[in-house]
Formats: sequence, structure tokens, C-alpha cells
Amino acid sequence: MHATSSSPHDPSGNDVRVNLIDLLGSLSGAMDLVSPAVVDHHKRVAYLAVRLGAQLGLPRADVDDLLLAGLVHDIGAFHDSLEARLDTLRFETDQVFHAEAGYRLLLKFPGFTRIARVVRWHHTKFADTQSLDEDPQVLRLAGVIHLADRVDASCRRGRPSSVQVPQILERVEEKAGRSFDPGQVEALRSLAGFAGLWQDLDSPDLFAILRGLGANAGRILGLTELSAFTALFSQVIDFRSRFTSTHSRGVAATAVALCKVVGFDEQACELMRVAGDLHDLGKLAVPTSILEKPDKLTDEEYARVMEHAGHTHAVLGEVRGLEVVKTWAASHHERLDGKGYPFHLDKARMDLGARIMAVADVFTALTEDRPYRPGMTREQALSVLRDMAREGSLDSGVVGLLVEEFDAVNALRQQAQDQARAEFENFAQAGGI
Repeated sequence: MHATSSSPHDPSGNDVRVNLIDLLGSLSGAMDLVSPAVVDHHKRVAYLAVRLGAQLGLPRADVDDLLLAGLVHDIGAFHDSLEARLDTLRFETDQVFHAEAGYRLLLKFPGFTRIARVVRWHHTKFADTQSLDEDPQVLRLAGVIHLADRVDASCRRGRPSSVQVPQILERVEEKAGRSFDPGQVEALRSLAGFAGLWQDLDSPDLFAILRGLGANAGRILGLTELSAFTALFSQVIDFRSRFTSTHSRGVAATAVALCKVVGFDEQACELMRVAGDLHDLGKLAVPTSILEKPDKLTDEEYARVMEHAGHTHAVLGEVRGLEVVKTWAASHHERLDGKGYPFHLDKARMDLGARIMAVADVFTALTEDRPYRPGMTREQALSVLRDMAREGSLDSGVVGLLVEEFDAVNALRQQAQDQARAEFENFAQAGGI
């Protein structure tokens, strides 16, 4: 059971190139799945920040950093309850711990050190910045994000933003000199008179508008950088619950190991790693209370969980260059008998990568501790996998390879999850969670 370089299951032959803005726009959309009240929040903040930066006459590089920082400014809010996340959208909020968590996460991605520092201070009041040991320009950019964030927090969804301008300006100007830089507030007042600003902000094509404004920030990620960024984002997905804090890394490691056994080339294996890191992206739409529930889920709760694979497919479908990743990532709950989800694919429509992902996800889930049961032993896990293969649910060939290579594959899974667990503990002890 081996794939050749010409196999449709092996997407080799072309260099992977993904636009960073497209990736961040897609992932920011995933972070906003938590509630209709925060839909497009990251994009709206990024748009306002870019327009404010241009109005202030900031250098192009600073405006580009505002775009990127705006798209990920709440990346550290992954562990917040829904109530806490909604509280961040109130004009006066004490929910600012996520700024430090976001900083710690973003520091791990090459080239994002400055953006991480901007995110770190994006809830800091202007009057408090004087005592900080930080680059004044970083604090200035953080102030722009802070102002843009609070402007969006002041907008009532469902009403045109343009009709809310007087109230928004009144609230902001009241805090000038304390919460906000007076010069930035004046820039906002100057911008506020342009009806097009608010029309853009409410546009269903806001990201297309934003992408055009940030053409110079369109850094292209090769496969190595893409893999580094998605490894970072897997922590946003997994760190929401102690019970899932290592899951994506385990799935990725298992799937990559199986890909190597069947003969996928290096690029295809790395794409599988990316798919493993992002396969549960849609779970950002599932409340932590459901993820950590120790009892049987209600029908409504289970239906909410089942939606996550479809969300993963939709979010990744917005990024050119991730077509294969999207297919593999979203297929982790598909079954060869057509009884899986979200699309009820059958064996005729599941390529080898999708079959590997399905086996890797089941295997990793079986061996992990969950709120409702401890992880299974080797014998228990293999018994379940063999039964699923015998019933026509999982690919018998892939399961057979896992059985044959169990010790090697399991060692790689354990190593990856041990590392992820250590990172989770360090993150938690440092105050990130």
C-alpha cells in the first residue's frame, strides 16, 4: 500500500505558497465563531486600525503591522468563557488577560516579535503607557489597536455603523488623554466624516477591502513557515481545555507517521502535519463547557460538536493554497461507509490522505484521557480500530499498517503529545491561561 509521486493522493510537484493575510483572515474568522456578537470583530478592528494609521501618517511598514496585529489581537482569548469573550466587547472591560496570552503565543512565530508586543499592550490605557519599558512606537501602534477595538466594541450589531458615529465619538472623546491618545482620537474624528469608512466597515466584502489596503503586508509563506504558524495555532485550538491540550499534535504526529509508511513524499507529509494541526479548527465554535462536560452530551450539545468539521472545511476553504489541507483536515470524522460527517463521504470519495486522517484522529482520541473516561490501553485501542475496520468504517489497510507499526507510531504520538503537554503547563504557569 504505497503512493507514488504521480498518485492523486500525493500532492507533490508544486511549492506551497500561502498568503499570510489570507491565512490570518481565515483564522481570525475561526476565532470569531464563538458568537454572532463577535463575527468579523478582528477584521473590523484591523480595518479601522489601518485607516487610522494612514490618517496619522504612519510609515507603510507600521500600517502593515497594524493590519496583521488587528487580525490576531484577540488570539489569546481562546480560553475565555463565552461570557468573558463578550465582556471584551463592552466599552469598559477588565477582561485583558488575553493580551498577555496572545503575546506569548505570537512570540513563537518567526518575524512576529513586534506584532506580538503590539498585541501585548493593546488594552493598555494611554495614561499608563508612560511607565512602561517598551518602544514608544510599539506603544503607539498598540494605542491604535486599542482605539479601533473600542470603536468596534461601541458599534451595536444590526444597526448601520454610520448612524452610530455621534455616540461613538462622544464615548471616545470622553476618554481622550486617559484611555486614548488625544492625537489618535483627533484622527478618528477626522476619519469619521467619511461615509465610505462606515460603509466599508459594514460591508460583507470587508476582508476583500482589507486585503487591498494591505497589499504590502501580503507576506508569502512557504511550507516551512506555514507549518510553524499552524503549529502555533493548534495551541489556540487545543489549549482551551486541559483534556484537549495535546490532541492536535497527537493527530498530526500519527498522521504524518502513517503517511511516511505508505510512501508520501516530504511535502505531502508536511501538508498532512498542517492538516493535523488545524483539523479541529471548527471546535472554536464549541463552548468550553461542552468540551469539558464529564457527563453524556445532550442531543443539542452533540449536534453543536458535530458542526465543527464543517466549520473547519469552510474556514480553510477561504485560503488559496490549502485545498488539500482543507480536504484532509475536514475529513477526520468521515467514514468509508458514508455514515460520518460533515459531508457523509464514502470510500469512493475519500482519498488516501483523508483515510489516514480519520484513522489518526480515532487512534489519538482513544489513547487520550477525556472528561468522561481515561485513555485506552494498547489492546483496547487496537480492538476498537480493528472493529471499525471490519465494519467498513475505517480503512482496513491503514488500520493494518498502524497495527504493524504500532510501537513506532505510538512513540511518535507520545513524544509529540508530551512536548505539547509541557508547553501547555509552561503556558499555564506563566499566566497565559
